[in-house]
Amino acid sequence: SFMLVDMRQPGIEVRPIKMLSGESEFNEVFYTDVTCPKENIVGGPNNGWAVAMSLLGYERGEAAATLSIRYQAEIDRLIDLARERGVANDPRIRQRLSDCYGKVQIMRYLGMRTLTKFIAGHHPGPDGAISKLYWSEYHKIVTELAMDILGADGLVPAGRKPMTTFQTDEAGAKNSSMSWAMTFLNARAGTIYAGSSQVQRNIIGEMVLGLPKEPKPN
Repeated sequence: SFMLVDMRQPGIEVRPIKMLSGESEFNEVFYTDVTCPKENIVGGPNNGWAVAMSLLGYERGEAAATLSIRYQAEIDRLIDLARERGVANDPRIRQRLSDCYGKVQIMRYLGMRTLTKFIAGHHPGPDGAISKLYWSEYHKIVTELAMDILGADGLVPAGRKPMTTFQTDEAGAKNSSMSWAMTFLNARAGTIYAGSSQVQRNIIGEMVLGLPKEPKPN
């Protein structure tokens, strides 16, 4: 069942989880003898999975409609980095940059489709899973390219840390090897948190493609 719990009551302990980048943006929560009134159940007893999936759908749907803006700013910064590092004329770098640029445009149109559903009053449905899989796998690709452009400097990063390590640095932020290195590390987490890429593929396979459900271990 899905319940609303007062986080201020005794017995609840929130412990920050240190990520690979050194930042702590997530927590683990421990409940010791914590109670919750039955009036706090959302969506009825034994219906927690459906409520959680609906909630995640709206969360991912909102991201689908807005993330392309951040990733557009990021690819623009990466193009500037290629120029700064003197590799903008390398045909391999140019090809990879154009591939990433194209992926951001696809992401933008996916977001516009999701936003249209929101405006029409519809739940985004599996669009959220499609978007989550797409942007998280894309971000691994684009940050790997950034590290290749940095070369050896990416192994000993220095300079300004990213204003935020969540998904992308801020739009208009100046390039630094530290900023890109920390974003590169955090990009790996993006394929795990809020539903791993494997889970998203299962959702898409079952809800969009109509494939059989994944076999149970037993």
